[in-house]
Amino acid sequence: MRNPLGYKVLRTYQQGEEIYQLTKKFTAEYLHIVKDSRLISHMNDSARSVPRNIAEGYGRNNTKQYYEFLGFSFGSLIELLEDYIELEREIEGELRATRDNKGAMGIISKAIKLCMGEKTMLKRQMERLEQLAGEQG
Repeated sequence: MRNPLGYKVLRTYQQGEEIYQLTKKFTAEYLHIVKDSRLISHMNDSARSVPRNIAEGYGRNNTKQYYEFLGFSFGSLIELLEDYIELEREIEGELRATRDNKGAMGIISKAIKLCMGEKTMLKRQMERLEQLAGEQG
């Protein structure tokens, strides 16, 4: 039987947690709590979903279910990435102001890079599961 907490050593999980913590920091420090309440909630929920679905999928009984949960994680990651890209565009185009645009752009840049890396790692992890499923029949 595999370790039930083995997902914590996965780089996809660890980086997902890093993205989640960075997103909570960003939304708390740079978005307006009232005007941006829906965006804050959506970004935090999407970011939280990335590592949580990795963990839930890891705990499932078969490869197919694990693969499905990685897909949920991947979908949430793409939503979050799109939010960050849109915010970057709005701030650069002076369509949105934060209390510190330079600081906000620094976190956005870091978040986009982390999300792109996470996207690549999740794709590879999913491809490997597909390969394993094919080998197992």
